[in-house]
Amino acid sequence: MQLMRLKNARESRIPQAIGRCNSDGSSLVDIINEAQERLVYEGGDEGWWGSWFRMVFNVDSATNPYITAPRIVARLIVMDVCNQPVPIQNEFYEFLQAGIGLQPTNACSGSSRGNCNLLETYDRGGFPTFFDLVPGNKRLRIYITDLNDVGRRILIQGTDQNGMTIYSLDGTVQVKGIYLNLTMPFVDTPLDIGSITGIQKDSTIGQVQIFELDTSTQTQRIISTMEPSEQVAGYRRYFINGLPQNCCQMTGQPSTTVQVTAMAKLAFIPVIVDTDYLVIQNLPALKEECLAVKFGENDDSLSAGLEDKHHRKAIKLLNGELEHWLGNDLPAINFAPFGSAFLWRQRIGSLT
Repeated sequence: MQLMRLKNARESRIPQAIGRCNSDGSSLVDIINEAQERLVYEGGDEGWWGSWFRMVFNVDSATNPYITAPRIVARLIVMDVCNQPVPIQNEFYEFLQAGIGLQPTNACSGSSRGNCNLLETYDRGGFPTFFDLVPGNKRLRIYITDLNDVGRRILIQGTDQNGMTIYSLDGTVQVKGIYLNLTMPFVDTPLDIGSITGIQKDSTIGQVQIFELDTSTQTQRIISTMEPSEQVAGYRRYFINGLPQNCCQMTGQPSTTVQVTAMAKLAFIPVIVDTDYLVIQNLPALKEECLAVKFGENDDSLSAGLEDKHHRKAIKLLNGELEHWLGNDLPAINFAPFGSAFLWRQRIGSLT
């Protein structure tokens, strides 16, 4: 299946339909991005065709039983650990009255497995880096990967080694955090960092890599990588409770590495250049939603009706695409009237 890019949208009938030229710059791209964003949020749990994909994570069950999803992931839909489906609970689940309460974040590592027999995954919200800072004398070291990014800036927000929020002056304006000018080969923060609460950067040509620098030993550890178009860092993190120490040993990996497979829903990331892939892969549906965006900006009753008409047509086309690729006769259904009481569990517990 050919993946649709911004180039394909430019060369389609979308520009003509909304009164733009295919060579138009930001005005055409802005409408396409707004149409995509509107449709992405109408996609339900799994999203539209092409907006989910399978990912594999290597998780350290001994010291770090977490998954931090990359920028392109809105959320993990379903998960499998060691050939066993694992429920994913939202952030409110552990706060339910008469519920399980907050699950441990450290007691489930290594050999301490006392109250960690419940294999479940809990959403921990958004984080600005893939890995947290290790406590100690730590600064951040920022590397650029393209010489053209020299002189662009990155804003580091967080607390210092005393737990105090970092403020600084950007010219005469007070900002929360501290700006660094990117340079080759790297730039360090001028003070120790206790925690990171946010990272912002200019659009760049190449990736920007962020390392934790131990000022005592001068050792480095990568904690994040930001893409060229990424301006604000934010990644979804999950804690896996009851993660086994290992199941199938993988060649070249530590004995405590567990491979976790998940189906992920794509996040909306605006397209910028012609080679960027569209989140909405259905060009007719995207055309209808672009028309809905166009009419939605007019302040009259006729345009309001046309906006709704084109939006409904877009949803109908997307539903038709799902039926085309997935069909209606083979839904994914799990019916387990006896729970985990499979026949091979005979003479275990109350199953005889």
